[in-house]
Amino acid sequence: MSTGTPDPDSIMVRFDDESAAMAERVLRAGARGSWRRWSTLRSNAGPDFSPLEVELNLLDDLCRNAGLVVEDVWRNGRWQPERFTVDRSIWPWLNILDPTVVRSELEQALSEPVLLTALAEGPPPHVDWRSFAFVLQAAERVLELGEHGIQPGERELAGLVDHTKAWTPRRRQLLEDLLGKPFTELVAPRDRQLGIKGPIMHGEGNVWASAVATIEMEIGGDARGVILVENAETFRHLAPLAGRNWIVLHVPGGPPPAEADLVRRLGVLAPHLTFYACFDPDPAGIRIARLLEGRAGVTLDPAGMQSRFLAEADHQRELTDWDRDQLRMLAGRSGEFEPLRRYIEQAGHKGEQETYQRRLRALFESMS
Repeated sequence: MSTGTPDPDSIMVRFDDESAAMAERVLRAGARGSWRRWSTLRSNAGPDFSPLEVELNLLDDLCRNAGLVVEDVWRNGRWQPERFTVDRSIWPWLNILDPTVVRSELEQALSEPVLLTALAEGPPPHVDWRSFAFVLQAAERVLELGEHGIQPGERELAGLVDHTKAWTPRRRQLLEDLLGKPFTELVAPRDRQLGIKGPIMHGEGNVWASAVATIEMEIGGDARGVILVENAETFRHLAPLAGRNWIVLHVPGGPPPAEADLVRRLGVLAPHLTFYACFDPDPAGIRIARLLEGRAGVTLDPAGMQSRFLAEADHQRELTDWDRDQLRMLAGRSGEFEPLRRYIEQAGHKGEQETYQRRLRALFESMS
């Protein structure tokens, strides 16, 4: 029987490398189910595992100090192990997840109904809980980014959940099964290139989503400020401002974690620079700006989201019920964007930055 408080490290330090490896193999085998037959472990022994050595010299220590539980039978004149298991308190030491804890945490982390349904059903055969949790969280990120037309790369997506994990064939298949699309339609085979122009120096040809946190970069001393642009077309229109020492960064809706991390790093490298928000003049644009402030730890200047741009725009759109709900939720929480929120609420319409991108460019050229 197992006795006392399990502490595998207390015995592992006394074992040589070979004995420690065999002891850990026994514990891992015992953690695979409620009970395991010892004969199965013997039959799968292999050249690096001696069942007799374990029985004679290791089992007592494993039972007393490592949470191993063994049922013996009298056979051939001695007690021999018949079946065994491992106390769940040892699972963290073995880096094995507790399904009850994982399920509870994922119920709070997931929001998509299809993923919550899959969680309730549990992992399919031959998929462990660690891989199951990884793919569920990755699927949530795929759906979030997909709402904004972003297809993450393999490395970027893995990094959003657990950068130590790789996309094995089984995990790819599970993602396909969960979302009902081929993996290649959900995840880009190559890393995602971020859109950034201006006086910023780094050792790479481009800035890639998966490398934002580690890439070495430097901002030129003549940089005027950072312009954050939501729309790809407007980003291309404002990109020539890089020639006037502006840093122009494309930040799609969301905002995506990689872009938020890049803004945070720019703020750390050049805290004296002003960050200008140029998102759509609508409740979603205000929401993105406020989320980016929180995630990147910077304060955004609303010069590129003035209500006059919307008022003078050639085209406006009617507010939806979702827009009105967002306006109510943003009341008192819009920070520097409160004037725009009030104008949208009072005017009853919203807009898109493409309709006044020439005015935006003229604004920043005048500030040059």
